[in-house]
Amino acid sequence: MIGNGLLTLHRHPAQWRKLVADPSLAANVVEEVLRFESSLQASYRTALAPTQVLGKPVKEGERVLCLVGAANRDRDVFKSPDEFDISRKDIRMLSFGGGIHHCVGQQLARLEGRVAFAALARTLPTMVIDTAAPQWRPGFLFRGLKELQAYW
Repeated sequence: MIGNGLLTLHRHPAQWRKLVADPSLAANVVEEVLRFESSLQASYRTALAPTQVLGKPVKEGERVLCLVGAANRDRDVFKSPDEFDISRKDIRMLSFGGGIHHCVGQQLARLEGRVAFAALARTLPTMVIDTAAPQWRPGFLFRGLKELQAYW
């Protein structure tokens, strides 16, 4: 999340400047990063009983792929979903799952993100991130960087 967030903040330099001017926005940065550039992009669920998803039958034992990254950009839920805005209100993203499938470490992850983003904005306000060609780790379900080049 921190790497994805730093890359996204520097791809949207006005948002980085907004955080540097007000590091108290770090908690909202975490939520918006998790919505806009979620580490979790998809997950599978297995039907415990026959059901339907959008009118399509799903048999017991059948797996369904849930596209979390797409849900976090749902136009019916988010105004201007393809805009990265650290001032966005009421962010109800699905990056940590939900119900019995929620991430038990989500509060720790949020705390780590808040501390990291606020500290970096305060101590390295002139940081520059190489946004030209990020190297992503291979895989479909999770999205994360192999490395992130930063200069100050």
